[in-house]
Amino acid sequence: MAIMGTRRHAHCRRNERTIIKMKRVFAAVAVASALIATPALAQEFAGAHVGAEIGLVDDDFAGSDETTYGFNAGYDWDLGRSVVGVKATYIGIFDDNGTDFRELALMARAGVKATPRTLVYGTAGYSNLDAKFSSSIDGFKVGVGLEQSFGNVYANIETRYGNYEAGAELYQTAIGIGYRF
Repeated sequence: MAIMGTRRHAHCRRNERTIIKMKRVFAAVAVASALIATPALAQEFAGAHVGAEIGLVDDDFAGSDETTYGFNAGYDWDLGRSVVGVKATYIGIFDDNGTDFRELALMARAGVKATPRTLVYGTAGYSNLDAKFSSSIDGFKVGVGLEQSFGNVYANIETRYGNYEAGAELYQTAIGIGYRF
């Protein structure tokens, strides 16, 4: 009986060692799978982003009266086939007569993915237009755009309409480039 008990005890130790080895192998496979699979799970349009743009603005739709430049920062949530987000923008307007204009906007954005790396979206939000940082008018701004993702870098084209106090209107088309964190 003593021999039988020793064999059983040795057999149990061997099983314990085998189980420990299997757990280690399983853990290593799980870690390797997670590291390999992570890029495939990455969402093209999720997270914080910053960008720069250049464009044209006029007080009628087909015009190209002035050149604009701008900077933006925002955050997007990728919901699968759709994307929602918020964006703050600063836009400067080069005016031929020497008047400096700037526009500040806080906008919401929502869109659908035409492809896994192409987003068609709309924007809407508050805008403030200021001439020479002295007289300011409030309004709203809406737009439509197309964004193409190249990994963390993206490019976009967007056309926007702004309607302000005192009957002022602006139409703007801009192209941009940005970086998503």
